[in-house]
Amino acid sequence: MPLNLTTRQLTALVAVADRQNISHAAVELSMSQPALSRLVSRVESDFETELFERDGRGVTPTDAGLRVLRHAREVLRHLGDMEDEVRSLDGQLRGRVCVAMPDTIGHTLSLPLIDRFASAHPHVELRVMGAHPNNVPLAISAGDGDVGIVSSAHRHGNLHIRPLATEHLHLVGPPGLPMTEEVALHDLAETPLVLPGIQPGLRQVIDRAFATKGMRPNVVMELDSQEALIELIRYRKVYSIMSFAGVLRHVRRGHLSASRIVQPTIERKLSTALPHGRSATRLMRSVEDEIRALAVELEPEARWELSE
Repeated sequence: MPLNLTTRQLTALVAVADRQNISHAAVELSMSQPALSRLVSRVESDFETELFERDGRGVTPTDAGLRVLRHAREVLRHLGDMEDEVRSLDGQLRGRVCVAMPDTIGHTLSLPLIDRFASAHPHVELRVMGAHPNNVPLAISAGDGDVGIVSSAHRHGNLHIRPLATEHLHLVGPPGLPMTEEVALHDLAETPLVLPGIQPGLRQVIDRAFATKGMRPNVVMELDSQEALIELIRYRKVYSIMSFAGVLRHVRRGHLSASRIVQPTIERKLSTALPHGRSATRLMRSVEDEIRALAVELEPEARWELSE
């Protein structure tokens, strides 16, 4: 007998998997915990197999559960895309869309993007998800984000990529210290630096740049939190190598200083990203186009170079 799963059941399975806790998922779904447990058990009975392993700490999808969840997410995405497409037939953009972008550029791009979309497309619910650059491709692939901005310094995964801009990284230091517009890399041999931990990403780009000069950065601490790093630079008189877009607002306020690194420049490329294996809706394409238009407007301030 064929299964007759409802969108309510599919949504419940995804919520339980995301929360890894039936009680927490029940709160999210505005259900009682016993009602959600019965719903999950009913689906497991229909499949004649357990979809979640249960223990005192929560629930974890079984191998069968992972397969069901992959299809459930895809079905729910297609249903959402169908609804958005039909509702947009009058020419107005409608629906919900989530943009995932690195924290390092989120402060520069997110507010203008939200303001512009709210003004031009009042029927669109736009959410911005700030994340570590490594996690942006994961969010897009998993369906948690619809449109992304990814960095060449990090793994892209299986996404549709369009080059956006090249960032020239800067030496970022405390306020009030004399800093020139540009600083040569070889002059940073003794500069005390706080850098991200060694992992696939920005740190590898920085280390390779120093290696071209037969140098190693003078790393006094490793720190992966953008906000904590900014506070440390500001009050502890140390330096870092960062995206200028990530510190733009702090430089404007006089809280930080920044000099572009040259001879050689240290670069990373930014691209917009859409999911692979999922049709891009008109809303997703419109958001991507808006990001690209904003990148053009912000080019002088963000000190990035637009891709052709």
